[in-house]
Amino acid sequence: MTIEEIEKEVKEKLSPFRYDHSLRVAEEAKKLAVHYHIDEQKAYVAGILHDIAKELPEEECKQWIETYHLSKELLKEENKNIKHADIGAVIAKERYHLDDDICHAIQYHTIGNKDMDLLAKIIYIADKIGRKDIPDDLLPLKTLAYQDIDRALLYCLEKQEKKLQQRGFTMNPATKELLANLKQQ
Repeated sequence: MTIEEIEKEVKEKLSPFRYDHSLRVAEEAKKLAVHYHIDEQKAYVAGILHDIAKELPEEECKQWIETYHLSKELLKEENKNIKHADIGAVIAKERYHLDDDICHAIQYHTIGNKDMDLLAKIIYIADKIGRKDIPDDLLPLKTLAYQDIDRALLYCLEKQEKKLQQRGFTMNPATKELLANLKQQ
């Protein structure tokens, strides 16, 4: 399947807002990939598909989770904003036959993972800076992303941790582990 065919399908499946966001993330991911000398097509495809499952109806999410034996924890209310990443990774693998690098980048774009490769880090960061409305506290992230991707990730995760604490929430264990690893570097 060509990139154009993938884009066409994504456009049909997502709302105009979500499709525009996905295009922005894909373009930002491509720029970061060029900067860091990795495959820009992989970065673009991972970016365009990163939210492919974001707007799926709940019943369809449940089917993907059951059919592909994903964690039942994803069905819990507190996981409603992260389950699309795991489901999206399965869709990338099963529907588009994409490689593990792209699938992992999609899977980890919401909570991260201590074993993220450079592509996954790029998609994570591109999802934050490839948008129309970058919050003021994340504006430095755009510059930092092109200087040191790990420092950019650390900056982003520290901001996220602070926001969660202010709202009385705790960080996902996988994200906490990633943050701890980045702090040790």
